[in-house]
Amino acid sequence: MAYGNKVKFHYDVPVYIKQMLADTAKKLNMTATELLSKTIEEEYIRVKSLQESKQD
Repeated sequence: MAYGNKVKFHYDVPVYIKQMLADTAKKLNMTATELLSKTIEEEYIRVKSLQESKQD
C-alpha cells in the first residue's frame, strides 16, 4: 500500500516475489521498496507514453 511516496508490501504479495525484489535490490545497492517504487514509476511512464502515442 502507498504511504506518501513510499510503498509498503501488502500481505498478499507472494513471498518469492518479495525475495526476488530483495535479492535484486541488494545487487543494485538499494532497498526493495525503492526498487519496487522505481519499477512502478517506470512502468507508469511507459504506459502513459503508449497511450499518448495511440491518441496521436
